[in-house]
Amino acid sequence: MKYIDLLGQHLKSDDVIDVLECDDLDVIYAFDRLHENQPDEYWVASKAEGVQMRFNEDQILDVLFFYIRPDEGFSTCQPDSLGVQLFDSRDAAREFASQSGLPVSEGEADFLGVHRKWIKIDFGPYLHHCEFRGGQLHQVTASLPTKAQEGGAPNA
Repeated sequence: MKYIDLLGQHLKSDDVIDVLECDDLDVIYAFDRLHENQPDEYWVASKAEGVQMRFNEDQILDVLFFYIRPDEGFSTCQPDSLGVQLFDSRDAAREFASQSGLPVSEGEADFLGVHRKWIKIDFGPYLHHCEFRGGQLHQVTASLPTKAQEGGAPNA
């Protein structure tokens, strides 16, 4: 099973539990401590595998973070385990999206002292966000579209 296959699944689904048990991963519950009416979240981080998962207040996996380059204590992920397309450049991602007829958005900004360029491709079942730093793919984020997050996950 690829990580992308877990997107949209419930925290207590057999597939998610298998990953948690196989890698001996903890689930961190993040609740609204400041009374700002923020929804609860559940986080799972596998620093050794270079993957982080966020589950929404309904305990549905709605975001996957893949570390293509080591960062924030995360190792490089194994591309074969992801199940998502990786691109060498924004141009390559843009060309792929254009040829596939997929909607894209892109931009760039300086954030936390680092210049980042990004492109987001709407694959339909999920959004595919690629972040480039220094011309190299640095991180990929796969997330459920907002409609899927609000109305329940397609794979739940």
